[in-house]
Amino acid sequence: TLFHGRGGCHACHGERLEGTPIAPTLRAHKWKDAVDGSFPQIYRVITTGVEGTAMVSHPGGIDDAQALALASYIWSVNNRGAKP
Repeated sequence: TLFHGRGGCHACHGERLEGTPIAPTLRAHKWKDAVDGSFPQIYRVITTGVEGTAMVSHPGGIDDAQALALASYIWSVNNRGAKP
């Protein structure tokens, strides 16, 4: 619910994490900002943002616990077969 709701991630990254002209896919790929696509790197990007891009820290005003849940969701889609 954070990805499609309060976090607003879907607006830039697509409904199914496929990416858009605004932001890259969050599906398995050669990660640029989240380095290796690991859980800690995804969490870092969510909590610190990416300078010079539309990616802000704590998108939608989510707190650290919600950032953990969001990182878990993104990681799980790529590593555990969770459905986006």
